[in-house]
Amino acid sequence: MKVSACIPTRGDVDIDLILYSLPAKWERLVWNNGSEEVWIQPEEGGAWTFHPTSDLGPHGRFAAIEYASNDLIFVVDDDVLVSDPEIIVDEWMRLFDAYKLNDVIVANMPQEFRPHYPDSVMLGFGAVFHRDAPEKAFQQFFDFHTDMSRTDPLFLRESCRIFAVLTPWCLVDVPKEDMPYASDPNRLWKQPGHIQSRERALKLAREVRDA
Repeated sequence: MKVSACIPTRGDVDIDLILYSLPAKWERLVWNNGSEEVWIQPEEGGAWTFHPTSDLGPHGRFAAIEYASNDLIFVVDDDVLVSDPEIIVDEWMRLFDAYKLNDVIVANMPQEFRPHYPDSVMLGFGAVFHRDAPEKAFQQFFDFHTDMSRTDPLFLRESCRIFAVLTPWCLVDVPKEDMPYASDPNRLWKQPGHIQSRERALKLAREVRDA
């Protein structure tokens, strides 16, 4: 199964090392919130093309799927370098071959992070899922929370957590390193209100899951 890699960024950092770390046979999509564009490079390093988009913040990783050519999606944040992304894909394929599971996330999560995410996973350290899985989770979420919309700032900011709570997942531990700018004050996880926003989204998603 072919892979499309989706990376959201604000366009204020150099992500060349991340792009170079991806297998040449993968399609690459960079959702740039800074310039409101999605850049696409096909398999085997073809020419980049771009299309106008809108500023969707972290949700851009899911919006980029609309432009992807392949069914299997690899996502990673713009401040993390994964040593071997193909290990994560191989684990997804193993599960698919063994159990025909389409609606599953295989996420890279180092051991030290796991106690902090008892019922969900992080996507930013590298994760793989079928392109249809996020939409299935989001539809379930909005069918329950009918007072929210897809333009709600909380959804756009925390859609990764909603997806992770409402979708089965499996963990791997692939070595990774943070890019030098990963702790800059303007990084999402360093911004004021981050913890409160995360906890609210988790609460709403758990209500759907446990209903």
